[in-house]
Amino acid sequence: MNKKSSDISRPRVLVVDDDRFFLRQMADILAGGDFEVVQATDGGQAMEKLLDGGFQLIVTDVVMKDISGIDLLRRVRQKDRLVPVICVSGVRSFDNVVEMIRNGASDFLSKPFKPEQLLAAARKAYSEYEVAMEKEQIVARSDKWSRELLTLRQLGEASSKEMLQTLFRRTIEAVSDTLQVETASLMLMEEDRLRLVEALGLPREVIGKATVELGQGISGHVAQTGKPLLINDINKHEKFRPSKFRSQYSTQSALCVPLVRGDRVLGVLNANNKVNGEAFTESDRDLLVTMAAQVAMSIDNARLFAGLEEKAEALKLAHEELVRLDKDKTELILNISHELKTPLTTIIGFASLIPSLDLTGETESLTQFVERLSTSASHLNYLVERILELFRLEAGRVPCKLAFHRMDRVLDAALKVMSKLLEGRRVGLDLARIEGVRVKCDTRLFSRVLEVVLENAVKFSPGAEPIDISASWHESLPEVPAYAGGKRSMAPFSDTDGYVEIIVRDRGKGMREKEIPLIFEKFKQLGDILTEKPTGIGLGLSIARAIMERHHGAIWAQVAEGGGTELHLLLTAAEEKGDEGTDG
Repeated sequence: MNKKSSDISRPRVLVVDDDRFFLRQMADILAGGDFEVVQATDGGQAMEKLLDGGFQLIVTDVVMKDISGIDLLRRVRQKDRLVPVICVSGVRSFDNVVEMIRNGASDFLSKPFKPEQLLAAARKAYSEYEVAMEKEQIVARSDKWSRELLTLRQLGEASSKEMLQTLFRRTIEAVSDTLQVETASLMLMEEDRLRLVEALGLPREVIGKATVELGQGISGHVAQTGKPLLINDINKHEKFRPSKFRSQYSTQSALCVPLVRGDRVLGVLNANNKVNGEAFTESDRDLLVTMAAQVAMSIDNARLFAGLEEKAEALKLAHEELVRLDKDKTELILNISHELKTPLTTIIGFASLIPSLDLTGETESLTQFVERLSTSASHLNYLVERILELFRLEAGRVPCKLAFHRMDRVLDAALKVMSKLLEGRRVGLDLARIEGVRVKCDTRLFSRVLEVVLENAVKFSPGAEPIDISASWHESLPEVPAYAGGKRSMAPFSDTDGYVEIIVRDRGKGMREKEIPLIFEKFKQLGDILTEKPTGIGLGLSIARAIMERHHGAIWAQVAEGGGTELHLLLTAAEEKGDEGTDG
């Protein structure tokens, strides 16, 4: 019945009432409150629409002919315990209210009600629904993680060489305790031989060193055949002679079983010298076979996780190397740009001197050539400056001194600096909603952001069209697109209590929604470079985003209603007045 709230642009609400007048009235009120409204004229129609799902709120009349609002509430709760249901009624019945509360109604409104009452109840219910959904998702993730951790634990504790050795030791201890033997050993396959990896009742110095060729002795034979072997009296056995460690054995009975995983033999488990002096039985063999199967699974899984750990470590090292290379790339570009600037400065200086020279007879043509040279060199210098600017920001070489400043004064100062750029343009200002509000910013860097945004607006607006600048105050973080950073970048400050949003709108031809995130990427230009000839190198908005991130702010774009594009800037701010330029 639910869709995640993040998957939709507006909350979707189902309004149910068999009184068409009240149905339209409630639908109009909610639609005006930025809800997406679906109407149903009775309970049966409501149930059909609920089958499609996707509702974040239900508003229903209580008294209806076919299915009452309380019955509808019960049916909704059978399928979805979270979606809020607001009941409305012109009949004030205590019993109805009790039934609504018992069945999980979010709120109750008595007809007639004011539009703001319905909107307040709907927004409150939807807000609580979002919180409940977020908690539900957290619980679901926690449950998933718990199951994964339990699975990992059940697969075996070993996930490294050190833990494998612990597993070997516990295996031998378990064999000794279960079968009540004085001597037990675990041997694992290593190419075409077995190596002793853990033992009890044997000299510690042989562990890790002693090996047996495949097919040799009892252990080699069991590993080769993959079948368990029980010998009652080894001295009388035709095939196997006592080992060099025979003096360690107090009985003539021996038991050896393979560690089998699928069609692979991983090793063998040996048991000797029962404490009571008796020979091993078939029950002892079957018990050791069962234990061997569990041990084989644990060893196989431990090796698998050890391999995954190695791959994860390799990926980590590769990632670190990529990060280092990226940093080196940034440093390289910084150095190259610096080297390019030196001759460019000389070219620009020399080109500026030539027109003042007395070159009789060639002055006009030479002057035109020099003007082209000067313009091209200046443009190349501008491009290098923009590259340098972006990579200085990314490398953390640009200081960002955050302090409180009046937003209206910051904008006024920036507009004065950019008066030449805006010459002939009508700029509309609407700053009434942030009068006296102070933003936390570095005025030099934030003015650079405004310059980029206004350059962008001028660049893509027809000459006679105005550019509008407006601002608004938010007590809480407004909705911010994921590509703009949102909650990840907007880290709160202890001395701020809200946010200022600045909107710069142009009236150009705009862009498609899917193209919007691309304009903030480095070196990205929209349009066909062969036909539409976009100017610049696509760094302006990348620079603006880098600066806004240094401010713990955000920048994003939207397609404006009626055409054009809106660029949004969001900064942390303080509503109460204070000293200009105070540090924070």
